[in-house]
Parts: sequence; C-alpha cells; structure tokens
Amino acid sequence: MKNKLLSGAFWMSFGSIFSRVLGILYIIAWLAMFHSPQQQYTAQALYNAAYTPYGLFLALGTSGFPTAISRKIAYYNSRKRYLDSKRLFKAGLLFMALSGLICGVVFFIFAPTIAKSSPIMDQAAATFVLRSLVPALMILPTMSIIRGWFQGHQDMKPFGVSQLIEQFIRVVAILVFTFVSFNVLKKGLTWAVALSTFAAFIGALGSLAYLGKYYRAQLPTYRANEAESLPASQLDIKGLFLEIVKEAVPFVFVGAGVTINQIIDQLTFKHLMLWASNYDMNYIQNMFTFFSANPTKITTIIISLATALSDTSLPILAGLVGNRQKIAQTLSDNFKLMITLLIPFVAILTVLAQEVNTIFFGYNWAAGQLMAASIMLSLILSFFLDVSTLIQALGKHRLAVILLSFSLLLKLALQAPLIWLFHEYGALLATTIAFASSLALGLWYLNRTYLTDRRANLSWLKPSLGIGIYVLGLGLLAKPLSLLSLGHGKVAALITCVIFGLVAGSYYLVIAYLFRFKDLLKSMNR
Repeated sequence: MKNKLLSGAFWMSFGSIFSRVLGILYIIAWLAMFHSPQQQYTAQALYNAAYTPYGLFLALGTSGFPTAISRKIAYYNSRKRYLDSKRLFKAGLLFMALSGLICGVVFFIFAPTIAKSSPIMDQAAATFVLRSLVPALMILPTMSIIRGWFQGHQDMKPFGVSQLIEQFIRVVAILVFTFVSFNVLKKGLTWAVALSTFAAFIGALGSLAYLGKYYRAQLPTYRANEAESLPASQLDIKGLFLEIVKEAVPFVFVGAGVTINQIIDQLTFKHLMLWASNYDMNYIQNMFTFFSANPTKITTIIISLATALSDTSLPILAGLVGNRQKIAQTLSDNFKLMITLLIPFVAILTVLAQEVNTIFFGYNWAAGQLMAASIMLSLILSFFLDVSTLIQALGKHRLAVILLSFSLLLKLALQAPLIWLFHEYGALLATTIAFASSLALGLWYLNRTYLTDRRANLSWLKPSLGIGIYVLGLGLLAKPLSLLSLGHGKVAALITCVIFGLVAGSYYLVIAYLFRFKDLLKSMNR
C-alpha cells in the first residue's frame, strides 16, 4: 500500500509539476514576442481574463467526476467487481462527453457577459479570446474521465505522462501560433492571444492520443481481470449516472474552490477598490494583475504538488473502508510528505519571490511583494485542498462541502472591510483568514476521528522539527541575499535564483540527513 503511495506520488507529481513548469517557462518567450511593455500588459490581461472563468467551467466539467470515478473503480476492483468497474467507466465516458458539450455551449453563449464584467477595455477582443477556449472545454472532460480510469486502477503513470504531453504540445502551439500570427502575418494582438488560448485544444488532442494508446496496451490485463471478475451487478445506465452525479457533485464543488475564490476577486476587486480608494482604473488593473493573475502562474505549481499527493492517497483510502489503523497510517504518511516536500519548496519561492517575478514579468517592487504574499497564501490553500480531498476519500463529502462553503462565505464577508483597510493586500488577507479557518477545522476533525494514537502522532515531531529549523535557516539566509545586488534585470535575477537555489538545496540535504528523512521514506515503503 505504501509503495503504491510513493509510486503514485512520483508519477502524479512528475506530470503535474513538470507540466506546470512548462506552463510558466513559456511565458518568458511568449511575452518577448510582443514589442512593448504595454502590449505585454494587454496580452496578459486578455489571457487571464479568459482563463479564470474557463478554469471555473473546466473545474465544474471535470474536477469532480474523474475523482468520483476513480474512487468507485478502486472500490469495485478491491472486491473483484471488474465488470462493474467497466460499466461505470463506459457510463462515465458518455456522461462526460455530454458534460463537455453542454459546458462548451454555455460558455460560448455567456462569453460576452463574462467579457463585460472583466477588467478589459476591449470587450469584443475579450469575447473572441473567451470563445477560442470552447473546443478545449468540449474535449477535456472526456479526457479527464479516462485519466480517472487509470487512477482507479492505481496506475498513475499515464495520468502524469499525459499531463506532460498535453502541456508540451500546448506550449509549442502557443509559441508557434503567436510568432506566426503576430510577427509574420501581422494579424494583431487579439488574434495572437486567441490562438494562444486555442492551443489548449491542440494539447488535449495529443494527450488523448497517448491515453488511447496506453489503454490499448493494457487491454490484456483488463481482460484477464474481467475473466476473474464476479458477475456484474444488475445496474441500469440511469442508476449509474445518478451514482456518478451523487458521488461527483461534492468533488466538483471542492475541486473548483480555488477557482471560485479567484472569480470572487475578479468580480469584486475593481468595484471595491474604486469605492475604498482614489486610485484610477489603470492602477487597479495593474494591482489585480500583480496579486492575482501573475502569481497564479507560479502558485499553481505549489498547489499541483499538493493535489498530486492528495489524489494519490484518494483511491488507496477508498480501498481501506473500515480499517482505521491503515487509514490513520495513510493519513500520517500523506501529511509527512506534505511537510517535508511542500513547506521547503514554498519557503524557497517566498525568499526568491522578487527575483522570480522579475524573471517572468519584469522588475517591479510592488509586484514582487505581492508575489511573496501570494506564494505564502498558496501553502494554506494547498493544505486545505489536501485535507478536503482526504476527508472526501473517507466518504465525508458533506463535511468537505461545509468547510469550503464556510471558507467562501467568510471570504465574501471579509473582502470589503479588508480591501478598505489594506487595498490590494486586503483580498489576499481575506483569502488567508477564510481558508486557514476551514483548514484548522478539517485538521481538528481528522485528528479527533482517525489520528487518535498519540504515540504514532509523535512520528510527525522529528520531520516537523527538521523543517522548522530549515525554514528558520532560510530566513537567516535571506538577509545576505538582499545584500547580493546584481541589478534588476532578468539575467541578474536568474543568477541570484541559481546561487540561492544551490545553497538552499544543499542546506535541505543537510537537514534531510541530520533528521533522517530517508528513514521516513523507508518506513512508508514497507
């Protein structure tokens, strides 16, 4: 079981992290194709105004259903009901194909309304860019359900590799489309951005082709399992659909939580800043880009790491129904991985926030400060998503929904007063307080219900102490970093990141050796 957790964590993290890294590295080349800073700002504004609502629609169309499918498949497979798994998968394919079609049509129809409420001066351009995402929105739900099939079989390799293939093809398409349309054919900025968003469809096609090939290669194994399967249950298609919906709705809502939070910022920040300050629209749009649009491209790597770890634990927990001892051990292993992998990563990025912002978006002191605040916030969001997924894997869907609902309601309640007091930092502070509160409640529930062995809980102490010392040491190293002034250019920022990264990485290896993180992995692998 633990070996599957580690193997699954590797493949999920591999695909998720490297696909996200590709997804931000291309920004440097992409923005360089636009000739002036103002064109770059406009391109970023158009791109992000389209991708935030697209992300919400995509989350609603895909986020919960593959997770629900994987959990059910894992449940059936653990009881040798392979034929029921196959029937559920076929029903899920049909359901997600319909979901993609409906989401695409609705998104196309409401694109002008979304564009009108977005902080974009040219609403026609925003509408055009939004609608260029419709083809991807139609095909991605079907692809996600195929990934859920593999995840339910605890085979994480195709999940991770397909993510990497999808992102690689998408990035190549973005760069080629932008260069040809904007620099060769002189079609203009709107066309370049629209083709860049359309590239998501090209990437999805490549990923779907890989998944289909991998599925065909595994057919002999699946057929062998079906030959040993218990007889299929008498389940009608309608019953299967209702089962999928019942199982998936909480996952859909919780999976879309971070995106819903971003939508709240997008729809309220402009109006609240106009009410709470004397800043003009140009300043407000820039601040929104600095604290939301730009950091999202960096923090998505952090959140994807947490998601990979929690998604790996999900089907394992689903197969441990009633075994409280193994459930407690799996939860403990999950949290140890989060502590020893995620916190150091976030600490390094926080220290280097100014340099990271400069590399990707150019030097701006205010933007760098907001980048650091957003990176620290992403740690809370990551742990919240991890805890919520674990709670759902244990069948407590209602509790997960309540926790997210509480977070969003508290966010809405705090948004206006905190923006009035702290302006752009107020939106980040509202999110921090809201999700930290729900995270504390979720951890309290898991600790009270499952992590009741105080002796076993002491196993957290050693890695937690090691990471605490590591973070403290990074804080001390940040001071000489501030004295290492190589200028404000991208190359200087990159050199600073490399130097500090090597020092921080070496320091982590020392801490890992002194606190025997290797023994932690060995104990999980038994």
